[in-house]
Amino acid sequence: MENENKIENDTIVTEPVTTPEVHTEVPTEVRTEVQTEVKTEIPTEVQTTPVSNVAPTQNVVQPVVPTTQPVVNKTEPQVQIVMQDGNKDKKKKMDKQTIIRIVAASVIVLGLAVYFIFFRQTEKPTDEGDPKSVTTAYFNLLTGRNFHEAIKYVYLPENSYVSEDDYFTFISNNNKLKEIPGKGVKEVRKTSKLDTKAICEVTLSDDNVYTVNLDMQSDGNWKIILEDLYLKDWKVEVPGSSKLYIDGALVPKTLSKSNDKGHDVYTIPAIGPSKKTFKVETTFDELEKKLDVAGSNSGEEIKLELTKEDEINSALEGIKEMWNNMYKDYIDGATNDDVFEKYYDSNFKASDMDKVFKEYFDSLSGKGNKQYVYKDVEMESIIVNPDKKHMIEGNDVIRIEFGYKLNATVDYIYAGSKDVTKSMTRYSSIKLKKTEKGYLIDEITDDKLFNYLKYTIQEY
Repeated sequence: MENENKIENDTIVTEPVTTPEVHTEVPTEVRTEVQTEVKTEIPTEVQTTPVSNVAPTQNVVQPVVPTTQPVVNKTEPQVQIVMQDGNKDKKKKMDKQTIIRIVAASVIVLGLAVYFIFFRQTEKPTDEGDPKSVTTAYFNLLTGRNFHEAIKYVYLPENSYVSEDDYFTFISNNNKLKEIPGKGVKEVRKTSKLDTKAICEVTLSDDNVYTVNLDMQSDGNWKIILEDLYLKDWKVEVPGSSKLYIDGALVPKTLSKSNDKGHDVYTIPAIGPSKKTFKVETTFDELEKKLDVAGSNSGEEIKLELTKEDEINSALEGIKEMWNNMYKDYIDGATNDDVFEKYYDSNFKASDMDKVFKEYFDSLSGKGNKQYVYKDVEMESIIVNPDKKHMIEGNDVIRIEFGYKLNATVDYIYAGSKDVTKSMTRYSSIKLKKTEKGYLIDEITDDKLFNYLKYTIQEY
């Protein structure tokens, strides 16, 4: 009979439904053995065809999907159908999905926490022209350990060299301020306000109270004042006209003034008391070194030694050639005005130039001396002074330490013009400026270089 289930001997017998005849089989593999268990995998959700045309006289058994063990025919031979409960797989899948949901929810919660700690706290106050608003924003950042943003509310003079590390170190080393991070802001109130100054009091979650001083800036905004965060008007001396960098930032020339040595002295408005990298660049060379700012509260001098041998040798040859040419021009009757651009830098003092031709060379040649006259004076050789260093004094200025040898013929007038050749050696120094035309005299640091001629033989 079509679409009909029969009940025989309390055992459900399912006849295939045919249209006209369709065999419906359990989609499992059933093994039948006597007194043995045959495992058959059946989907947990079984669709059944409604029973129709069934006589109401017998006990009608509705098809039931077994959850663990199905109804088994008790007749011999006994066949047991064992089904695997698919709900276990469902539970496994549900467990994985639950874990994924939990992880996703945790990520969202963590993201919100990060947002409120780091992003919401970096928002600028609604009114930077209000001391209380600025103080509230600053302490919210400080309690949240957001030092990167907190330092933006701290007053720093223009052209300051105070890093975030300086700020963090300052907070960490301050016995009172180091207790703030991790606390909550309970109350902020403004206690006084003048035209450009204000004081606020902050009460944290641990009931500790902090007094905050603020100054109004030229733009109308307020800044937190932290005493001892940096050193004020710290000075650093470098070779004149050189370039100075602090931690990679070029220091403006407007902060420097020239001293009597021709060096530039920079006055830094604010600098953190920590080790910082200083770099000095000149035409000759550059130097990079770390200085402990905290070790010198007033300032430092950065000296650059000239160590390039080719530059040193070139300067020594320049001195020898310049000296001999100057003396020849003097003998030929030239004046300072005639040779100014030939040997001197434009910054060279006129009084010193006059001395070379009107005093130094006169003395060197024995002019006016009635007993002897020096003739044919020449700088024969020049060497490096091994006991002193050549220094870079400016962007294009160097001080050379050297020894030289002068040869001259002495005409002893009192002895009837008897010529005697003599030599002299001594050490000296001079400042030279390097130009496109070569080396020029920047400063005479030893006047005896041009007027001293004693024929006492000295060893270098």
